[in-house]
Amino acid sequence: MDYYNPNGNNAQQYYANAQWEAYYRLKRDEERRSLITTGVLFGAAIISYLIIQTIIVAVLMYSPFYEKYQNSAVFQNCFNVLAVHMSSMLVPFGLLALIKKKSFEGKPLVPLKKLGFVKTAAWVSLGMGCCLAANFVTNFVIILFRQGGYELSQPEMLKTDSPLACITLIVATAIVPAIFEEFAFRCCALGVLRRYGKGFSVVAVSIVFGLIHGNLIQFIFAFIIGLILGYITVHTDSVLPAMLIHGFNNGLSVIQEIAEYLGSAEAGELITGAIFFVWGALAVIGLIYLCIKKQFKRESKPVSEPFALSFGAKLLCLLPGLALPIIILIILTMQFVKPI
Repeated sequence: MDYYNPNGNNAQQYYANAQWEAYYRLKRDEERRSLITTGVLFGAAIISYLIIQTIIVAVLMYSPFYEKYQNSAVFQNCFNVLAVHMSSMLVPFGLLALIKKKSFEGKPLVPLKKLGFVKTAAWVSLGMGCCLAANFVTNFVIILFRQGGYELSQPEMLKTDSPLACITLIVATAIVPAIFEEFAFRCCALGVLRRYGKGFSVVAVSIVFGLIHGNLIQFIFAFIIGLILGYITVHTDSVLPAMLIHGFNNGLSVIQEIAEYLGSAEAGELITGAIFFVWGALAVIGLIYLCIKKQFKRESKPVSEPFALSFGAKLLCLLPGLALPIIILIILTMQFVKPI
């Protein structure tokens, strides 16, 4: 009779064929149940995000500050910091990580492996190059929709109209989202799912990251960027490059708006175009450096366990818990798809 030892060569316990088959089927069933429970918790986090945001907005609408919100760019920027990031996003996903802290398997909540300045700069440059490519993909999708007779839109904020508005715009658009969103998704959410596979966790979190932005344009862009940020985080075991990429990427629109406020629309486009060119050149240099340093060398893939769940099966396990929030977010997203 053939025997199999699932615990390593030095273990004393061996299982006959029927026994080790039952052993791995049991592990698969446990993983399936765990993923279903995790999906429910993710769904609860997203619903909580929507509820908290709705309550805060409702309170604002019935408060004496609503008129100020409608007419003040400074107030809008400050409100977004409070409502979107510090309350509705940080609290639910922070609680998710706390409830599922055993999923981290002893790894830190915030991965901050030391990379060195040059290596960090190379990853950030490459990530920004990917962000530029994602912009082209998003614009291509917008063009396709226009040819089909539909216009993709997104919520518009008040334009910057004062030096203070410029400062709050930088904080609310480039700095705060880079910290809080990366903590929520590349620390909390990715950390909870990482035990089920790096690739799976990156894709699953990127889907949620895209949907939570609430409109189709930002979903496409955020999903692609989520893949990039997730890959770099799990590959480097540090969230710092992702935070920097997120901040620099959001900063592109900030720079353009401030340039338009200080000069003109043409000046904003010219400066943004120049920055795109610089980041593109740095991305090529970063890619060459990382290739020379063999940073893309694939790790030896562990032997797949018998009866292990496939990538698609894992996503399907998450789906029941995510179904309702995904439907809600898709409905919200489709509100910004309008016929021309």
